[in-house]
Amino acid sequence: MLTLKGTSSERQFLDQVMHKSGQNLLECLQCGKCSGGCPITSNEVGGPRKLIAEILAGMKEEALCDPTWWYCVSCGTCATRCPVEINIYQVATVLCEMAERENVSPSEPDIHRFEELFLKSVREHGRVEELQTAMLFNLQTRKPFKDAGKGLRLMLRGAISPKELLPGKKSVRARADHIFQQVLREKGEE
Repeated sequence: MLTLKGTSSERQFLDQVMHKSGQNLLECLQCGKCSGGCPITSNEVGGPRKLIAEILAGMKEEALCDPTWWYCVSCGTCATRCPVEINIYQVATVLCEMAERENVSPSEPDIHRFEELFLKSVREHGRVEELQTAMLFNLQTRKPFKDAGKGLRLMLRGAISPKELLPGKKSVRARADHIFQQVLREKGEE
């Protein structure tokens, strides 16, 4: 079992994360299976193993600024591979809430803009329109040609269609609005 020798504030941070997430991070073996299967782990994004190590060490500032939880796609691979069944998505959610309360800037400055465009697309179309969402994001972040090469290659392969941008597609807005209203009611935000 891991024995922490940090300050009381470091231990308090660990206890807070464990209590709010419902995950016993002290059971983490630091085996790396979570990061080995994580689709976002890279040189820039250390992955779940590094994030848990930061929390265990009481490194609050580093954990709240760690890009891992900002990029988490909640695929569940880390929890599935974890021999002690730690659900890093639950931990990521807690860190997100803590960072918001403490006004920690996102490691990806435009992440909230992308979230808004993504949800707007789902509300309007019942699903995300990838091409339209990516183009709007690139325009709003003043990088209009950022994905032009990739987009052209995907179009040539038939993976995306420029028809997505044409008006007159059958709308499923009423159904999508109903779903969003139901979520807001459940959260008590209506």
